[in-house]
Amino acid sequence: MYRHSVLFRFSPETTDEQIDQLTEGLSALPGQIPEILDYRIGPNVGERVDNWHYAIVADFADVAAWRTYTDHPAHQAAIHGVVNPIVADRAAVQYEVVTS
Repeated sequence: MYRHSVLFRFSPETTDEQIDQLTEGLSALPGQIPEILDYRIGPNVGERVDNWHYAIVADFADVAAWRTYTDHPAHQAAIHGVVNPIVADRAAVQYEVVTS
């Protein structure tokens, strides 16, 4: 399994409404992109002020499926419509899941 994990820090002026729109937009992706095997998203619960603000963890069968997701028009629309307007910093990693 191939996992894609992303963290966002929002711009200081980001509103709760924009975060809700982000969640709504991202939540729609699994129904539009069949290559997504599992998709977990959500805002930080606020236990620590130095944490990142939002997380995405998505699973794919392989790197080819992840690349399809990355280039998919629905994913690109979400990036340009609800992600880029509010994200100040982004961290991401893709990796093969190792199970013990």
